[in-house]
Amino acid sequence: MPLASSASKFQTVMGKPDSPATQGSERGGPTIGLMLPAIANTDDGKIEPRRLLTAARSGEAAGFDGVYVGDHLMHPNPLLESLTSLASIAAVTEHISIGTCVLLAALRDPMWLAKQLGTIDAFAPGRLRVGIGLGGEYPAEFEQAGVPLAERGIRTEQILSSLRQWLSAGQPNFGSNASPMHIAPVPETPPPFLLAGWKEVALRRAARIADGWIGYLLSPESFARRRSFLLDCGAGQTRPFVTGMLLPVLVDQDRAAAKARAGDMWKRITGNDAVFPERLFVAGPPAEIIDQLLGYRELGCTEMVLSLVDQGHGFARQLDMLGGEVLPELRRLAPPAGLS
Repeated sequence: MPLASSASKFQTVMGKPDSPATQGSERGGPTIGLMLPAIANTDDGKIEPRRLLTAARSGEAAGFDGVYVGDHLMHPNPLLESLTSLASIAAVTEHISIGTCVLLAALRDPMWLAKQLGTIDAFAPGRLRVGIGLGGEYPAEFEQAGVPLAERGIRTEQILSSLRQWLSAGQPNFGSNASPMHIAPVPETPPPFLLAGWKEVALRRAARIADGWIGYLLSPESFARRRSFLLDCGAGQTRPFVTGMLLPVLVDQDRAAAKARAGDMWKRITGNDAVFPERLFVAGPPAEIIDQLLGYRELGCTEMVLSLVDQGHGFARQLDMLGGEVLPELRRLAPPAGLS
């Protein structure tokens, strides 16, 4: 059926929770992740690796289920490389899930990518989750990488097929019987792969070959239509399937201006001068943000990755409010399985 058209807690990290994070399908309430500030500070243009690592530790201490980084070869703003960043994040966290949201796999050599992901899992066993997207909003990075933009979809599909094979115990022998050669290390449990995209072809691909789908810049109604389309395509019939959203967030007591401010900040992050509809942003006072997030949950969103739109000097304060005022109440209203 066709799809319809369309000086704070941040600086002082507390001790770790008692038990590992589990994913949304096991919790009852949605999985709640945090996008980390891998981009340069939008107020002064400086890359701040320490801020990235501090945010990862703070996210773990606050009780987020996962911390994530985006991925681009080229971008309007300076941006840390995603897999190198994940290796550093793995070293400063203990139990929280880590991953990409999302990785542009089509830009990478598949064998090296398998090796890198397997190595990250070795440093953070069982914690790796891999979101994969097609990209395309910055054509120059595909041109410079020698990857035809029009082929990124089929290339992504081929790479994912190879990754599943190479990151499993049944990976092929690349040598001879006498001198076997393998890509190692191999995760004890292969990481889940979630695919992004909002067009029909991307949704069909996710339903067919992925462990889940992550939407981006979709209103609750648009999310619900795409989730329904995924289910019509058979998602979740033969294996668990996550339906999630990457959600731009701004905590702002000025409810009248919050969404417009969020849109302006998003322009600074993306370098895009387009006017973003206010309905795409989760913004306002903490109570209204909670209501908006619960709205997505009621429509079947089992995974939320929250991306603070203030990537400047206000990021630390935003993370404090998100972790201290929004997350606990959201957990209370949408508790883990067995705690309701």
